[in-house]
Amino acid sequence: MVGFTKNIVAITAALSFFGAAMAAPAPAPEVDYAKLIEVAPGYPTVEELGLTNEDLTKPVPQLESIVARAMLEKRYEPRCWGEPRCTVNDARACYNYLNSIGSRRCEVRGRVQMCKMGGCAWDARTMNNAFSSSSCYDAALGGAWVLNNCNSNNRVAGSNAAYGNGNLIVDVIGR
Repeated sequence: MVGFTKNIVAITAALSFFGAAMAAPAPAPEVDYAKLIEVAPGYPTVEELGLTNEDLTKPVPQLESIVARAMLEKRYEPRCWGEPRCTVNDARACYNYLNSIGSRRCEVRGRVQMCKMGGCAWDARTMNNAFSSSSCYDAALGGAWVLNNCNSNNRVAGSNAAYGNGNLIVDVIGR
C-alpha cells in the first residue's frame, strides 16, 4: 500500500507540474524585421539581399578606430537629439540593412528616407540640397555613430555625416 501511495503522489506531482507548465504564458512573439522593414524606392529589398531577422538584429560595432580616422576629415559636427527618439532595436535593423548593401551607392538629392523600421527612420540629406552619394556601407557607419553615442534608455536620435563624406548627412530619428 505504501508503494501505491508513493506512485499516486509522484503521478499527482508530475501532472501538477505539467499543468503548471501548460498554463504558463507563451513568450512574446519576436518582431519580424525582415517582413516589416521599409526601404527607399530603388534600394534592394531585404528579400533580394537574403537578410533574415538574425542578420537585421546583429549588434552595431563599436567605432573607435573609425571615429579616430573621421576626426582627421571632419566637415560635419555629429549631434544627438532629444525627442522623438526611436528604439535601438529598430535603428539597429536599419543599420544592418544599409550595411549589408555594401559598396552600392546611397544617393540623395535634398532628403531621402533610406530605411524605416517601426517608429525609426534613417534619412539621408545633403548640406546644400544638391546631389550627393556615398556607399551605403559608409552611410551606415555615419548612423552607427548615433547608435553608439546617442543612446538614452534604449532610445536613439541624432545625425552624423556618412563616413568620408561631410556633404551626405544621415539622420536617425523617431517617426
